[in-house]
Amino acid sequence: MSLSEQLEQMREASWGRWPAEKRAIVEQSFRDIAASGILARMVKAGDRAPDFTLRSAEGTEVSLNRLLHEGPVVLAFYRGHW
Repeated sequence: MSLSEQLEQMREASWGRWPAEKRAIVEQSFRDIAASGILARMVKAGDRAPDFTLRSAEGTEVSLNRLLHEGPVVLAFYRGHW
């Protein structure tokens, strides 16, 4: 079984544990997001990310462009556990 198939199987199993009314709310939010047009504007795999500057854990400013001058950069986004 491929990784994609395993992930789909896990997703389906997870959805099966949600009450129908909760699933309906989440599914409606997915439709609302798609209808907003935001998906067409998002950065996709392989796109160059726009430059940004953030504060590090130590409080210093770190910019994407500066890091790219030092070598490749991997960005990871964590939404947290709700």
